[in-house]
Amino acid sequence: MIHDVALSSFFKKNPLLRLALPLMTGIVVGWYCGVDMLQISLLALFSLLAMLMGMFCGTPKWFFGIGASLFMLAVGMFVEECKEREMSTPWSSEKLSYHAQLLEQPVVKGSTVKALATITVDDTIPSAVRGNGTVYLYFPRSVEAEQLKIGSNVALRVALSPFRNAGNPAEFDVERYYYIEGITGFAYVGRDEWSNEGEGELSLQMRALRLRGNVVSMYKGLSFEGDELALLSALTVGERGDFPKELKESYSVAGASHILALSGMHLGVFYLLLTTLLSFWGRSRLAVALRELLIVLLLWGFAFVAGLSPSVVRAAVLFTLVSIGRSLHQDASGVSSLSFAAIVMLLFSPHLLFDVSFQLSFAAVFSILLLAPPLQHIFGLERRGWLFRYVANLLILSIVAQVGTLPFVWYYFGVFPLYFLLTNMVVVPLAFLLMSLSVIVWILSFLPFLQWPFVMLLKFVVGFMNGCVMLIASLPGASLSLPPVGVAGACSAAFLLALLSYAMVNRRRWLMLFSLCCMISSLVVLFTGQEDRYDGRYLIIYNNKKNPLIHLVSGNGLNYLVSTVPQLDAEYEYSSSPFVKREKLTEPLWVNGEHCDSIFALSDGLLQFDGLKVRMVDSDVWQENLYVHPADIVLLCRGFLGRVDELVEAYPSSCLLLDASLYKRSRERILRECSALGIKAIDISESGAMMVAPSGDKFTLLPMRGK
Repeated sequence: MIHDVALSSFFKKNPLLRLALPLMTGIVVGWYCGVDMLQISLLALFSLLAMLMGMFCGTPKWFFGIGASLFMLAVGMFVEECKEREMSTPWSSEKLSYHAQLLEQPVVKGSTVKALATITVDDTIPSAVRGNGTVYLYFPRSVEAEQLKIGSNVALRVALSPFRNAGNPAEFDVERYYYIEGITGFAYVGRDEWSNEGEGELSLQMRALRLRGNVVSMYKGLSFEGDELALLSALTVGERGDFPKELKESYSVAGASHILALSGMHLGVFYLLLTTLLSFWGRSRLAVALRELLIVLLLWGFAFVAGLSPSVVRAAVLFTLVSIGRSLHQDASGVSSLSFAAIVMLLFSPHLLFDVSFQLSFAAVFSILLLAPPLQHIFGLERRGWLFRYVANLLILSIVAQVGTLPFVWYYFGVFPLYFLLTNMVVVPLAFLLMSLSVIVWILSFLPFLQWPFVMLLKFVVGFMNGCVMLIASLPGASLSLPPVGVAGACSAAFLLALLSYAMVNRRRWLMLFSLCCMISSLVVLFTGQEDRYDGRYLIIYNNKKNPLIHLVSGNGLNYLVSTVPQLDAEYEYSSSPFVKREKLTEPLWVNGEHCDSIFALSDGLLQFDGLKVRMVDSDVWQENLYVHPADIVLLCRGFLGRVDELVEAYPSSCLLLDASLYKRSRERILRECSALGIKAIDISESGAMMVAPSGDKFTLLPMRGK
């Protein structure tokens, strides 16, 4: 008999899902549309009246359900509006005295020490200015700064700034990311602007993060290093701060990036391990209750060691509810448990709904809970041998997880790993073995002579797992690049996948055929309708504060990065690399000196490209010129000296650009002089990257922010 997952019976069996969905809808409406408290109050009042009528006035039963859904919709709007008001309050742009406590272990990055901290202002401030919040602090690298640790109290006097996107094409949305994370700003702290006031009282999460750091230190003491240490730390305690970029890329291409994010799968492995180890306790009500209580305590102990990250906490809540159901001899609904975890977490932190890891983990778990059981029943796995069941379950779980997360992966990353089945067949068993060995290593940490054999075995498993993933990632056609899709496209893909899944599980052939035809036709339109986002020849002037960076795209497969410094001295990767990858361009050639070919010429700071002349000025040598040198665009870079009126006489131009590499005081002086002379200048650091498209003796200048 086939399990019929009709929507009406499904929602009746999972009432908490009927509350979670309108709560999420309310948060989305509040995020994108914005509502005021009066509208929310009226909706809440109407919903309460509807529920009362459904309970006492003899109205149909569904009337109460509609009222409850509208009430949760109003609750979602309310918590989102409260969060928006909290996040929208700005910090003072002036230097003020603050008290800060570090929330995480500081990280050394180049010449600075980066630390996440919660801060409170010590000065008197206006009511419209923020007085406390979570920020990133950047201390100059020193012995004192490197002695800071989780829980350290710091007195400082700084000016806080909000996060801003650079405005480069295809860049990572920094503003949105930190907004969702609840991090409200950052500050660079001068050497004489702070003092260490010792260690303060530690919160529960601080203690958890400190313990996680001790576990990573233990791994280092056991001679784990490099890629082995990175994988082991990420997989067992969720520490991904030093994860190598190349290794991370390999896991993404192979379709195993979910392994690196400590979440429900990892706690599921730990839960299964504990259930197996404690299965000898018997089946009496008392034995089951005691066993499940011990499992829950150990589960939260593991979550504590992993730093109590949101993904681990929601997974721990889910398995705790499942465990309670088992102890009461009830069939705990996984979907209801997942819905309850979502409701609790979103009420306290509504912006989690827009977090990528939250979306991916919930989509994966939801699709597994919904689709895996009926598929297992369809294929009759209960009648098969253990080896067949094991392999088939791996395939089913991998497929339904990929189906559930496909719309999100498509929207955020635009790639699809083609060998994900092969990867999961290898990686999932190895992950289970790796975590089991890690727990044994933890337990035997006080008995080194017994611990060492397991450490050696753990080293082999970690190395073998990395090797397998890198091998799969190196296979031809390991990933498929998908055409860009917006929010509407991702929602349409999710709807069609849900329709197809419903049709397959319930064997509705006509519905299956209809959904398949819709999906195939949509994919054909997307792939065949793709056009180059930017046609022809153009150049992009990036917002890169370290040094000038101009990207020339010739249109015939060749492209160049032009700068005033050698490639080894330039930090350009985060500026240009996202655009190169998105547009599928070849690796740019670096040019920082004299150059001449059929594409462009660069000589004495003058770049000539398709009839366009761009003068890059980064010194005072121009003041020695005796002749007038007209240019279409004059780009003032770091190192420019002199007055603007003298510059425009030497280099007449219709367009004056201020590169982001200019020092702040130089930029302010130049802008004042331009204003006095009535000259319009474009500041790249404010406008973001600019695209210049030559066209004969003219050119078009377009901002690239948000493109």
